Amino acid sequence: MLRSVRRLSPLDRLGLCAALIFALFPVLWLFSKSFMPWVEYTANPAIWITSNPTFDNYHNVFFDYVNLMGWPQSSSWRAMVSSAIISIAATFFSVLIGLLAAFAISRYRLGGNFMALQILSFRMVPPIAVAVPFAIIGTTIGATFTPVLLTLVYIAYTVPLATWMLKSFIDQTPREVEEAAMMDGMSRWRAHFRVTLPLMRGGLAATILFVFILNWSEGAIALALAAGRYVTIPVQIADKVASPHVQVSLAVLAAIPLLILGFSIQRHLSRGFTFGAIKQ
Repeated sequence: MLRSVRRLSPLDRLGLCAALIFALFPVLWLFSKSFMPWVEYTANPAIWITSNPTFDNYHNVFFDYVNLMGWPQSSSWRAMVSSAIISIAATFFSVLIGLLAAFAISRYRLGGNFMALQILSFRMVPPIAVAVPFAIIGTTIGATFTPVLLTLVYIAYTVPLATWMLKSFIDQTPREVEEAAMMDGMSRWRAHFRVTLPLMRGGLAATILFVFILNWSEGAIALALAAGRYVTIPVQIADKVASPHVQVSLAVLAAIPLLILGFSIQRHLSRGFTFGAIKQ
């Protein structure tokens, strides 16, 4: 028998509306500001919604322009391309390495009870502590290798989280399904990837999204390593301090890939984020 759905009380609805307004207001204001002419950015009192929307701000993201002080400024599309390549590559290898490590720890008890904690302990190091020595290395080898170096650092920095997340999802997948598959003739590793992996695809999708967000939005390490044509979006936003209209437009464009990725895998996310919440 289906249980009746409890209706929200007026107070609950009021609280929900207040929470939505609090959460969405910065996003909506950012979106509104991205269409505001740059002369209105310094208006006093502040203009919340412009009456003269313009696409010039987005045009200045992709083409060179001159700021209010008369200084020529470069476009930002290279930063978007660099961020996309570095984040996608780092996320792919981070999740792949984390998945293999998670199988080894969960199914084979590699390293006993302390291996997973030792892997996670690397995340306890502040990003700037990692960025400084790698910045010295980057200066030595030259800016040409900056994207490769930044990708390797991102992989090393996100593998611990990918390992821990995927391990928790694998732990909640019964071993019996793998044993049944091996009794039918599958090898152990084929059972991992043909049986267990499809069962935890929700957790895999959640891990991919989480790791990609970390790589896409990371700023401290990128500020120390990125240089020249290979800067990422967070570095480019920081560099455009004299062009707030470009900063806002670039921030809006930076959020679009995350929204697209989130919506494309949303059917797996609800299950992935709650995987293992109900114990048998």
